[in-house]
Amino acid sequence: MRADELTARLAEEGARIEPVLEELIPRRAGDYLSEAVWYHMEGGGKRLRPAICLLTCGKLGGDSRKALRFAAAVEVLHNMLLVHDDVEDGDRVRRDRATVWVKFGIGNAINVGDFMLAAAYRAVLASPVDEATRVRLAATFTAALESTCRGQALDMNWRARPDMTVDDYLALVTLKTGRYMALGMAGGAIIAGMGDEVVEQIDALGECMGAAFQIRDDVIDLTAGKGRGGVIGNDIREGKSSILYAYALSAADDGQRAELVRIMAKPREQTGDADVQRVQALYQELGAFEFAQREADRLVERAFETVDRIPVRDGEFFRSLTRFMVSRST
Repeated sequence: MRADELTARLAEEGARIEPVLEELIPRRAGDYLSEAVWYHMEGGGKRLRPAICLLTCGKLGGDSRKALRFAAAVEVLHNMLLVHDDVEDGDRVRRDRATVWVKFGIGNAINVGDFMLAAAYRAVLASPVDEATRVRLAATFTAALESTCRGQALDMNWRARPDMTVDDYLALVTLKTGRYMALGMAGGAIIAGMGDEVVEQIDALGECMGAAFQIRDDVIDLTAGKGRGGVIGNDIREGKSSILYAYALSAADDGQRAELVRIMAKPREQTGDADVQRVQALYQELGAFEFAQREADRLVERAFETVDRIPVRDGEFFRSLTRFMVSRST
């Protein structure tokens, strides 16, 4: 499947959850919640994760209509995590406009995120499936949320870590991004009637895709930016342990390593453009960007091997989706 065809198909499938979202969180409810929720939800999100959920369900022989509520729950969870992430990271811009905490205040942003999480669980529990399947969906949803929180804890507390390794990075992103990326696919598989063995393979696929997605995200942050009002290098300003940072530490000499850690350990407000440019130059000099691409390619190959173990007639959708994760520009 060509990239443009896949992009169009993902957009088409993602749009199917809009009526469910409108029902789940009515607009203009006058409750100091819905306005902020929809301000964030309409900021330019691609509805990628729910689209993957619906397509996975269909590809595995299920009725994707039964997956609409779970797909909506995945999208609400995704946006809830972004709202809280912006508070935790101090990011003031997302999708090229003010973040929820900047516009509505930190207290409101935390409460809005909590409300969104409750709404997501409400959607999971309203899935039109039998009780045993709903229990499996709720358990899968909870496990992914717990894993993401564990990964976020590492992400926040490993910032500017001087002994960060690539293996540490991969463990972090598997927790924070892998299960989270697999969630929609796993839910779609469960609704399609797949057993635990197939869901485990879906999880393994999602872990590869999620890590590849995050590697691409790390590179985009230093090249095209990530919807932060044209600003690049936010990961450096936050001292985040990206794959570029982890690899550079292993390849640097003592002087380069000390300089890199010193810049990454600076408070965000004290990290200037010159600091970002210096770290970017170090990454270039040490071959970090090339390493990131090689690691993403390795994860793609692992993902392809996993696709071959999933009982689907045509695995090209999953292969195309994996390639998309490492080639996207935004």
